[in-house]
Parts: sequence; structure tokens; C-alpha cells
Amino acid sequence: MDVNALFSRDGDWFIPSPFTTGPWRPDAMNGGPPCSLISLAVHDALESDEQVARIGVDLEKPVPLVPMQLHSSRRQVSRRVAHLSVELRTATDVVASARALLLRGRGPVPLIDRPLPQAPALPDAPLEPAEPDRWAAQPCVFHRDGVEVRFTTGNWGVPGPGTAWIRMAVPLIDGEPTPDLCQLMAIADLGSPLSQAVAPGSGMALINVDVNVTLAGAPSGPWFCIATQGTVSPAGIGLANTQLFDQNGPLGVITHSQIVNAAPTG
Repeated sequence: MDVNALFSRDGDWFIPSPFTTGPWRPDAMNGGPPCSLISLAVHDALESDEQVARIGVDLEKPVPLVPMQLHSSRRQVSRRVAHLSVELRTATDVVASARALLLRGRGPVPLIDRPLPQAPALPDAPLEPAEPDRWAAQPCVFHRDGVEVRFTTGNWGVPGPGTAWIRMAVPLIDGEPTPDLCQLMAIADLGSPLSQAVAPGSGMALINVDVNVTLAGAPSGPWFCIATQGTVSPAGIGLANTQLFDQNGPLGVITHSQIVNAAPTG
């Protein structure tokens, strides 16, 4: 594998590596790499004292493993509020779009003393897989090779709820440091597969069409914990709710809108 990162740069173009490959088809990405790349535009747009309060990414179609560019525009709503729109484009199509809410705080703020939700302890090592790797014949997939996952409950392909600590195993851009925001957005998409609410053995699974991350503070990587819970209607429309933690404590929430699809077989 020539590039030990999700993408490499060629001028304004980002060239995906095999690490970006998703589980649904070998010619399309997992949702994490495009979300992480989009958040690089958000990170670069932040001004002094601003923080990201929300990023909503719409995965408009399968994101192909081809070169792509970022295009962004900023609208200043007030002195303390700004909106940033981002599009991820191939040479011919918009494949994902996002809107970020950027806020300037006003502190310090006196906080009330109250118990907060706690994440389980970070396991010392990954658990041995309970089942054979369904993607063993696929040389590289993001959820196995692009991230390191330490489950505390649940697993891929097991109906949720599930909880795991996850970190990126390779950088976002070859030869460049990966901002904490991009590390978070790389793993945020994984709340959907870990929340699966479709009966096992049905031949169906839920695939998410968006990734919505709402934050109460600045993320601190590299490890993030996701605690997921999914629901699905008889019509096949699902919702994944994920509590998000970093090693400093509760960080925010992630939601995914989902639709039923034939389960990936590797």
C-alpha cells in the first residue's frame, strides 16, 4: 500500500487510499473518511476563539474512490455565530455536503456541581474477534484497517446497543498532522453500524445517509468513546443515537438517519 493515510494531496485535490474503503461495496468509501475530510475545511475556517458546535453531513450518494476537492463558503450570522457550508466534489458530482455551526463563547462560566454520564474505561487491548472476519478477502476496509476499535459491549454485525473506544490508525492526509476535530469526525460515522436494530439473520442492515455531531466543547483525541442505541420502524427507517465521550468526559451526541439495505457480505 503506497500511502499510509486516508488521503494524499495533489494541489487542491485529495486522492483516497484503500484505507477509505467501506463495507458495502469495494469501489465506495466508508462514511468516516469523507466526514473527516469535510471537517478539515471546517477546522481551517475557524477564527480566533471560535469552536464547532455542530456539524451535519449529508452523504448524498456512495462516495467513490476517486480524487475530490473541498469547496466551502462562510456566512457570518452575528459577532458570535457563523455558518459554514462545505461540499465534497469529484470532477463531476457533489458526493457529500455539510453545514457547520461555529460559535464564540463568553466565559469563564460558573458551572453547577452535578453527576455526569461516564464512559467505560478504555480497555487495555482489543478483544479477540468472536466471529471470522467477513471482510477477510478484502485487502483493506476502513472499519478494520483505518481505525483501532476496542469494544466494551457489542460488535460489528451484532444488534445494538454497543459501546466502543475508537481512534484513527492512520492520518487523514499523508505527511500532515490530523486535527482533533478530523479525528472525531473520522469515527463519528461508526455509531450507525454499532447501533444496528435489525433482527440478525434477516439479510438486512441499516445504512446511514447522514452524520450529525453536536458538541459541548472542543474534542480531544486520539481516543473517542461512542455509546450507541438504535431504533427502526417496521417501514425500515432507522435512527441511531450515540453518546460521545473523549478522555476528558462527555463531549456531545451523534445521530444518524438510516434506511434498510441488503446486509454487506464482505
